[in-house]
Amino acid sequence: MTSRPVHRLAIALAMSLPLAATAQDFDGVYEYGFCDDPPFVALTIAGSEVSYYETPCTLSDAAPQDEPAGAIRYTMSCDHGSGPQPQTVLFFRDAEGALVLRSDGLEDRFVSCPVD
Repeated sequence: MTSRPVHRLAIALAMSLPLAATAQDFDGVYEYGFCDDPPFVALTIAGSEVSYYETPCTLSDAAPQDEPAGAIRYTMSCDHGSGPQPQTVLFFRDAEGALVLRSDGLEDRFVSCPVD
C-alpha cells in the first residue's frame, strides 16, 4: 500500500528534474551586447534570483517553450522601488550562444564575459 505514494513521489521528482536543469542553463553574469573593459555587468542570474541593471528581480513559473528551441518563459518580478512588478519574459540562447531576453515584443542580447 505504501508503494503507490512513493511511486507518485518518484514520478513527480523525475518530471521536475529536467525543468530545474534547463533553468540553470541561464545562470551567469552578462554584459549587454558586447564585452567592455572594465566589465559593465547588465544582468546576473543565479537560480531564481536576477539582478537586471542592478534592479532585484525574481523568476518564477518556468515554462519550457517549443520555439525558439531551448526557450523558457518566466514571470519576472522586478522591484524598481515601488514593489514587485511582474511581467512575462522569455529567455533563450541565439545561434552565437548569447542570452536573449524577450519582453513586450522587444529583445535584448547579453553576452557572458570574464568578470574579475
